[in-house]
Amino acid sequence: MLHSPLSIASTLQISYAFMSVSMSELRLSETIIPEHRGTQSVADDFVYPSVEQILALHEQIVGEGDATEPGVRSEDTIESALQYISEGFFGEVPSTLHQKAIHLMRLLVADHPFVDGNKRTALRAVVVFYMMNGYVFEYGDEIRALLHRFATDEAEVDTETAVIYFRACARRN
Repeated sequence: MLHSPLSIASTLQISYAFMSVSMSELRLSETIIPEHRGTQSVADDFVYPSVEQILALHEQIVGEGDATEPGVRSEDTIESALQYISEGFFGEVPSTLHQKAIHLMRLLVADHPFVDGNKRTALRAVVVFYMMNGYVFEYGDEIRALLHRFATDEAEVDTETAVIYFRACARRN
């Protein structure tokens, strides 16, 4: 049974405060994108963030003054997430931009590569991923429920419904 992101959002009560970030707040033009242009896969036409870019995004989140504890648990986890969306594992490769974005978010949240700030870093990484590929990702409050589900019960997330939501939130720049 497919659930819309709106019904998912209405059934989950999110108790944490979530920061909405505008494109200007990302400070990408000078700090992340030009310095680390990302990598373009030979197998497809997408541009992918690098491990260093994801780490820089997390550093931004830590530096924004909230009570986010700094620390990286595993850079290998980040590298694995990026490898999955670009090359796949065991013959399974997300093929569309939106599928790749969903799995990037899923893996960065569920695999917990950071001590704190995993959901915010994952969301910001998705925004950057879309930006690197010529899209703007304008999400709504439903994203909170999706992030929470990835953090608490990722196997129960209907990724096809999430892809539909991401497709609706993304527009060509």
